[in-house]
Amino acid sequence: MKYAAQNLALLIEEKTGATLSIVGDNTASADKEILIGNTNREESQVTVELGSMQYLLFMENEKIVMQGSGIYVGAACGDFINKYAVLYDGCTKIDAVNVPTDKVPLTYTPYENAQSVIFMIGDGMGANHILMAEDNGLDGFVAKEFPFSGESVTRSLSVINGESKATDSAASGTAMATGYKTINGYIGIDKNGERILNVRELAALAGAKTGVITTDVITGATPASYMCHQLSRNDSEELTAQIEALVANGEIDFCKGDVADELTKELKTALSTLSKDGSAFFLMLEEGMIDKASHSKLEKDALDYVIRFDDAIEYATQFALCHPDVALVVTADHETGDLREVPKKTERWPYGYAFRSNAHTNINVPIYAIGAGTSVLDGVIIENIELARFCANAFSKEPFGQAEPVE
Repeated sequence: MKYAAQNLALLIEEKTGATLSIVGDNTASADKEILIGNTNREESQVTVELGSMQYLLFMENEKIVMQGSGIYVGAACGDFINKYAVLYDGCTKIDAVNVPTDKVPLTYTPYENAQSVIFMIGDGMGANHILMAEDNGLDGFVAKEFPFSGESVTRSLSVINGESKATDSAASGTAMATGYKTINGYIGIDKNGERILNVRELAALAGAKTGVITTDVITGATPASYMCHQLSRNDSEELTAQIEALVANGEIDFCKGDVADELTKELKTALSTLSKDGSAFFLMLEEGMIDKASHSKLEKDALDYVIRFDDAIEYATQFALCHPDVALVVTADHETGDLREVPKKTERWPYGYAFRSNAHTNINVPIYAIGAGTSVLDGVIIENIELARFCANAFSKEPFGQAEPVE
């Protein structure tokens, strides 16, 4: 609930300059309040049953009440600010015009077309990484509440050609960024060694603001795929030079690596920066440490990083619900470690799961989607290049990525 409240308060502040206090149940009741979630206020005590993806938005006793099934309280916040909050008096005040008084459940329905995209990558995160986190402290992976889900096929051109057993992060990052399958180790380069346009560049060309955030180093293969063009992912000096040039020339609006436990905090800053004044934007966020923990077969570290990623997803989810022209996609670049459930927890396997490998695999990874235009990702099993095409569609209707089919 706190991230729904934070996003709504930020929107009101952006529109009016007014700062709202976000308080808990232990504070005294005020004459006028926005009640988000199941508060202890009398107006929140409703008996209406909410089904999947449903929410309530109503006015009672000069208090605006917002409730929802799971994450969908954010849809009530989005409805309020986008349908009923009318600016007046020189655009300095918001009047809650025509907020309904009846307690009728509403069902979340995403917009058809996206203006902006938040693309979130859990490096190395397979479905079992999520299950392990849920079995060890995580109260439900937020993205599993999204209305749409599918799977991504992560094989690179090196795998297809029989030159490698699995993709690396450079080839998978490039595929999701450019819509081209490529050779392991290549960053923003096609199989012929030619530079190819990535979706962040496409968004910038269309006048949108762009950003990249990662818990890895900023020159890591995944973030670099959205900013650089280089034949070797290991040429950190050249990758650094290219990224520094983007920042110095104002060609990227937010760029930050090594954010560690500041991931959600930096996400908040990035989204505020990129969406200011209603600007269209593209943001790629990576939790890069799941992969590193998996390479080292550290189950506890891997699940902790999934939990950290989940917190950022929760904030992004409420942002997307408050901004209905935003598409939010959560996925992975590949699975790492061939993580499997064990028959029972033991001293050796205290978390109920074990890595069978320290390398990348070809296991399909999950796709979760919510927001504008994301229904096309429901129930699909697609090559990862299709995710680049989906993102590109928000910024151009021209064909994007490779023309030839994946063999």
